[in-house]
Amino acid sequence: MSRHRKALVVIAPLLVAAVLACDIPMVLHGGTPTPEAPTPIPTLSPPPTIVPSRYPQGPIILSHGDYDVTHTVTLINAEPGTARRLTLWVALIRSLEPYQEVLASWSDPSEYEVVEDEYGNQYARFDFQGVGPGKRVVARLTYEVRVKELAYDLSQCEGEMLDSFLQPDTYVESDDAKIQALADELSRGQANPCRILEALYDYVRQQITYSSYEEGDRGAVWALGYGRGDCTEFADALLALSRAAGIPARFLEGVTYRESRSADLGQIKHDWLEAYLPGHGWVPLDPTWGRFPERGDAYFARMSPDHIVVTVGRNLPTLGGYHYFHYTWSGAEVSISHEEEWNVSRVG
Repeated sequence: MSRHRKALVVIAPLLVAAVLACDIPMVLHGGTPTPEAPTPIPTLSPPPTIVPSRYPQGPIILSHGDYDVTHTVTLINAEPGTARRLTLWVALIRSLEPYQEVLASWSDPSEYEVVEDEYGNQYARFDFQGVGPGKRVVARLTYEVRVKELAYDLSQCEGEMLDSFLQPDTYVESDDAKIQALADELSRGQANPCRILEALYDYVRQQITYSSYEEGDRGAVWALGYGRGDCTEFADALLALSRAAGIPARFLEGVTYRESRSADLGQIKHDWLEAYLPGHGWVPLDPTWGRFPERGDAYFARMSPDHIVVTVGRNLPTLGGYHYFHYTWSGAEVSISHEEEWNVSRVG
């Protein structure tokens, strides 16, 4: 294992068992064969010191947490053929203001190509050659990450709005007639976009029941229609309502620190979102962790220092529309499966 040094950046096209657990699909990374040519929740602590932000009316930094994070992806060839080329894309944790700073990173293998999309997400592309029957290849990425506890004062809500991140998307059906009608109803009588967003947030966290892991991605229409879902459905529902109400919003996917040593993969992986508010910019929201009455305020325009962002945006093409990683291969009589592991430990 060696410290990673970026050598090449390619701009690509746009591409919980516990009460706060959130299961993210663990099998939706369908590796796909390619043709012969290669295919390109702890309690928020009161801060001893408040550090003003450089953002106008932006976040106040209350505290921070430091973490060691390791993401391991193993690919296995269980068939008699040999994969002539096996390509793996893994989303990289990056420094992302105002949420987090990557203090150091390492990789094994040490050599990979860095691919970046228009959201600024970065991916490590590993190319493995000649993976024979029964063989395994492993990619392991390790980080030291500092995560900030943030709070926003929304008492004033004036300024310019974005005209992007308002469009419907797969699983984010903001153009659905029922979603638009609900967004209109919840927005009625609210003084400004900040209060509208709060009404939408309260609706999602109070009206959708957390149902542990839902196999596959269901989307906002399903979540709001059936009134249940996991963290992906909570995020999709609030994304769709926000966009239908004219408030730009985008999907955040990442991992969270869990104090329990027995926390499983589904409890560590998590989805939430951010919305753009006038005078404040992008503001974080987690309706899943905020679904409890005593925690509602803690995850509206406020974020505990235990949410680590991996990617921004929904249905990312570099990942084939999947989550966290994606892979393809070439070769006859080859079938590739995968194993994934995340470890998040607090430093200090």
